[in-house]
Amino acid sequence: MLKIIPPIASGIRKLSWFFEILAEIALVALLLLVFHEVVVRYIFDSPTQFSVEISEYLLVFVSFMCAGWVLHEDRHVRMLALLTILPEKAQLFLDMFTFMLVTTFCVILTWKGGQTVIMAYFGNYHSSSLLNVPLWIPYSFIPLGALVLGLQSIIRIGERLEILLGSNKMLNSNELENRKSGS
Repeated sequence: MLKIIPPIASGIRKLSWFFEILAEIALVALLLLVFHEVVVRYIFDSPTQFSVEISEYLLVFVSFMCAGWVLHEDRHVRMLALLTILPEKAQLFLDMFTFMLVTTFCVILTWKGGQTVIMAYFGNYHSSSLLNVPLWIPYSFIPLGALVLGLQSIIRIGERLEILLGSNKMLNSNELENRKSGS
């Protein structure tokens, strides 16, 4: 790879990690919010007006913000039955093809999601609940998460290309272990 690529890849990995930390914090907040709602609804018979809406926003946030890091850690759901019987070179080509599809999907999701965020911002869209949340905020979770996932996918394409071109003879040990264990 060119000398400029590793620092960019490192920056993308750090961004993925940062979003993953934010997703973990949001997941804890979601847990506490749902616990609070169960207690006040069923013990004190006094449900809140906001918990469902905030829970929905947090769930979308968690789902999209951690996607890039999950790909970095190679923890996405994969069908390995066919992949493991193929030769390593065919596995690399299939991985590259898959990551190209993921990147294409992420480009479309980022583009269309970004358009929706801009439309919601300039249209001054708000939720119709008591919270009156500006909708561009929760809408922005989707294109941001898709952008980081797409960038992480491009890194994966580059890694596979390096292996195919011979500058890196082996898959990293984490990936080899995952393939051997079938997870």
